[in-house]
Amino acid sequence: MANNESRARIARAAETTRRVAPGYFEKTLAQRAELSGQAAGSLYEGISTEELEHKLLSAEWESYSHEAVTPGCSAFKAPLPGRLGVVDLHGLPLDSVVTLDDRKNTAKVSAVVSGVRGEIVDFTVLILGLEQGEEVIFTLHPGDPVRPSQVQATPGLHGKTVSVREALDMGLTTAKVQ
Repeated sequence: MANNESRARIARAAETTRRVAPGYFEKTLAQRAELSGQAAGSLYEGISTEELEHKLLSAEWESYSHEAVTPGCSAFKAPLPGRLGVVDLHGLPLDSVVTLDDRKNTAKVSAVVSGVRGEIVDFTVLILGLEQGEEVIFTLHPGDPVRPSQVQATPGLHGKTVSVREALDMGLTTAKVQ
């Protein structure tokens, strides 16, 4: 898909997101823009929500594929640098502590780690999908997508702290940066 077509498709999806899921696109931007005061996880440093939206809608997007993109979704990549909101558990000391988390009630736990920062990468991925039969922006973030955790949230796991070694033994490979 030509770059102008990709940009136009993303701009349409942003407007559709605003109409179909009021507040969702704005919340997504605020979670990614460091200067919004609401940034968490993956973020764009030294930028406001308005600046981030402008950069996204004027970026040089190209179609993109990755094994972690959910079937039925469309992904795009642009040269917009940012800081990852996840770290590879293999890069942390095995005795360091992570917290198991299922705050979104997915019935799966993820690892969350404090006191570390994700690396800076030189590209952004934006994922489109269908909501109420219309194409909307599902998410956007610096770097490649990460497959969601498949570790079942059995009773007592949410909020439990475990070592990195234990998290790896459970099958977790990444931790969200808090």
